[in-house]
Amino acid sequence: MLKKFVFLFAVMVIAGMVLTACGEDTSDNSEGKAKAESNQSMASDDLAENDKTDEANDDEMVQESEIGTLRIAYKNKDLDENAESGPVKLNVSGIQIGDLEVNEDYLDMFDGKKKVTVITLKMKAENTSDDTIGFYPDQATITTDTGDQADAAMFFSDNVGGDFIGKVHKEGDVMFLVDSPAKDIGKVNLIVDGAHDEGFESVGEKVEMGFVLE
Repeated sequence: MLKKFVFLFAVMVIAGMVLTACGEDTSDNSEGKAKAESNQSMASDDLAENDKTDEANDDEMVQESEIGTLRIAYKNKDLDENAESGPVKLNVSGIQIGDLEVNEDYLDMFDGKKKVTVITLKMKAENTSDDTIGFYPDQATITTDTGDQADAAMFFSDNVGGDFIGKVHKEGDVMFLVDSPAKDIGKVNLIVDGAHDEGFESVGEKVEMGFVLE
């Protein structure tokens, strides 16, 4: 749409210069042509720049790797959803959903599936106490409004859980693999078991968070 607007605007500018020049003498006409050529050049530069921007955006939505090709259907890097479990704070700052076409050599890693949907949550967990607290957002479970339920794919995820020894934090990406196509998913629910102390006694409630894809 932006490229079309820039193109139409450029045509309108050039047409306006030509129409104005028709009623002027030769010297003014030459000046008008020069201005028209200058405007056309600027418009061409704008179009080229917008083409580059669109190509960059397209590249961001398709990611190639040795494992396969990930086509991102939804991404929100501006989330700021927070929850607490006892002395532990959990922040989810981003979500991404995409369809992964798995390369032949890596099918075994995905139970032989040629296509899977990858849901990635960017998380940060922080222990606000001086005690050692166990909390495992990287072993969380998600459900979707399309009927999926999946535990975190720990092999592909960052270490965001475990024992938090005193006032420390851990952050990274936690991935989940589901079967529903990315385009069909409208909501993702996150469930994390409550925090516990060194004696495995509960010190916090289970965390439940919901993310509507808008």
